[in-house]
Amino acid sequence: LLCARPRRVITLMTSTTRLAIAALTLAGARIAGAIQLPSCESDTEAHCLGDGSDMSPEGIQACLAKLGSDRSELCSAYLALIEGCKADTAPGGVCGDAHANGETMPCLIQRVKPEQLSASCSAALPRKVMGTGLMDKYWADGKRELEDDEVAALNEDDRDTYDRYIKRKHGKKSSKDKDRDYAVKKQKRAKSTAFITEMATQAAIKYMEKEEDGEKLRARVLDVVQELADQEIKADKTKTLTSFTRGELSTMANKAVQDARKAGKQEL
Repeated sequence: LLCARPRRVITLMTSTTRLAIAALTLAGARIAGAIQLPSCESDTEAHCLGDGSDMSPEGIQACLAKLGSDRSELCSAYLALIEGCKADTAPGGVCGDAHANGETMPCLIQRVKPEQLSASCSAALPRKVMGTGLMDKYWADGKRELEDDEVAALNEDDRDTYDRYIKRKHGKKSSKDKDRDYAVKKQKRAKSTAFITEMATQAAIKYMEKEEDGEKLRARVLDVVQELADQEIKADKTKTLTSFTRGELSTMANKAVQDARKAGKQEL
């Protein structure tokens, strides 16, 4: 879905185009201040709007396709993802709901692991450039204690920063430090819970398509939730994410089943 957000020509647009613009605007608002995700918004505003332009989604797509070398790298990456991830963003796909809510790029790039995407979609993902310093490499996913070889690779400034961190971590913590640690852990847990629930919902939808329901469906979804929770804890290099309780796992499974049933009713 290709879109833009120009105020001067909004009255000339079809309702379909307005929905397209709203989707991109919503996605942009939710990721403001985060990393820059693939988007064709600036290219659309610069080249594909104005008097005499075809501002339907199809017209904008054709315009962007003709830009060639004049198209930005972010827009080219966006178009490649949209083309390669059609199955992943279709209803029932791993990012189907996110796509419908205007959150396609955050879902494909930030929320879902590459191995959960189709082969064509995974191949279209932008390649991340590995950082070299303490903050953009070793602490990119959060502060943690480094291995000896990692510490040895730090430059002088990063080593000073790391040594101060170790001193604070193993020294007596102030109430402010404790409050900060608690906030970080709570945020990490909330993010993982949302991710697990979303992925379990997609699994529940697929199970329901096979006419599974009742206790059998809930048991299958609970197994998925447990597996995802284990993966999240294992992947957490900061060691701030602790094991989920049975109650938390059960709550996520119940929420996933409920959301899957709501999605099924909406399709009907």
